[in-house]
Amino acid sequence: MSPTIFGGADGARLIARQGRQRSVLFVSAGLLQPKKRDHPLARRQLYLNYGALGLATLCEVNGLDTLMVHGEHEHPSALVQRLHQQGRISADTQVLLSIPSFYALEWSRLFCEAVKRADRGARIVVGGRWVTGPDKAWLQGVLPHADLIVQGVGEQLLPGLLDFQGQWQAPADCGLNHRLVEGFARYQPSIETSRGCGRGCAFCEERAIPLEDLKAPTLIVKELQRIIADYGDQTVRPYFQSSYLVPKRRWAEQLADQVQRAGIDVAWRCESRVDSVKPNAVAALAAAGMKVIDLGLESASLQQLRHMNKAPEPRRYLDAASELLETCASHGIWVKLNVLLYAGETARTLDETRRWLDAHAQYFKGLSVGPVVVYGPNSHCADFLQELRLLGASPVDPASAQAGGVTQMHLSAELSSEQAELESLALSRRYMTQSDYFDLKCFSYYPRDYSHAQFERDVAACDVSRLPFRLPA
Repeated sequence: MSPTIFGGADGARLIARQGRQRSVLFVSAGLLQPKKRDHPLARRQLYLNYGALGLATLCEVNGLDTLMVHGEHEHPSALVQRLHQQGRISADTQVLLSIPSFYALEWSRLFCEAVKRADRGARIVVGGRWVTGPDKAWLQGVLPHADLIVQGVGEQLLPGLLDFQGQWQAPADCGLNHRLVEGFARYQPSIETSRGCGRGCAFCEERAIPLEDLKAPTLIVKELQRIIADYGDQTVRPYFQSSYLVPKRRWAEQLADQVQRAGIDVAWRCESRVDSVKPNAVAALAAAGMKVIDLGLESASLQQLRHMNKAPEPRRYLDAASELLETCASHGIWVKLNVLLYAGETARTLDETRRWLDAHAQYFKGLSVGPVVVYGPNSHCADFLQELRLLGASPVDPASAQAGGVTQMHLSAELSSEQAELESLALSRRYMTQSDYFDLKCFSYYPRDYSHAQFERDVAACDVSRLPFRLPA
């Protein structure tokens, strides 16, 4: 999960205040339907846009009237009507629309249209680095009602973007004010711990963006204390947000010491690579509260790991994965593995991954599996598409990149897009039970008040062939 932030050179343009400071409305774009599989369970998921919330927090720190709303699966016209009736959309409103995914483009287009129908004076600024970055001219054509599209990362440009009058404050330790989020108590909170990656995986948008240092344990503890105060207890389950967490043993030990000294008993989740968390740091991470870790294994096929540029020495990579999984399990940490079916995938390479997972099944709790998807318009994705073609893949619809920025792939002559979906579901169900799925989703993604009884009713309303877990016998 990466931050969605406004910035770039164009973000420095001033927006006329028409005599007074506008109120600021942050909107995280929703989806007309879930991006993977559409069923009641998928529509329950909540994704806190922590990057946009970071900017909203800076606005609030500087005294601006600020609210953040998540589109979720609410129809954009209904959302705009509701916000307009609440007085949140008017000629004095600066609407900062954050688009975290190309899947949200159609929702965003309808949202921008609805805002202009409600009040043409409302100003719409569109951000979201992964969506606005590839081709701004193309995106402007997709979103003709947007007043300004900004690119890149640059909180420092926010005061210029808002034409803020006065001395802008941007304290490094302000964290996130979750109370700015409409219905914040439904969302599990986030703490941003680092940005960047730079490990060079072929499929990753951050492959060339250097990894930043981890946030200091003192600042993380301060944010945990604020979250506990905002939510009123320690039942929250924060996600430590980073492209991948790389904690050294000393950092983990300092965090554990400071968490315990502060009397904090909060379980948290993070994401990393299987070769980036050293086993000697796991005991301290567990003592600091880490309960769930999402690990990007991607594949256990040596060929596919090379195709992805995931690891220069695939055998050592898999050995590191084995050691980390066993260590996490020994400290009571739930591991959820991410597996990516990649270009050139065949029955043989799938079997290699399946056999490795079989050998390690006792050490992980769940699995998220899906085929590679190409994002961005032709101007952005042509080279990557060519790389995938050379590995034996082909686009399902060659026109889809330009039409909506999302290209599904046939992975090989042996594995079509439809077959890859079936294999993905089968692999997930092989290892993950209904109980495992509920535990993992409730920890970070389902509403905090979502009960097991509600979950069971939703399961009963689903087409079981589309569910990624085994039902009880």
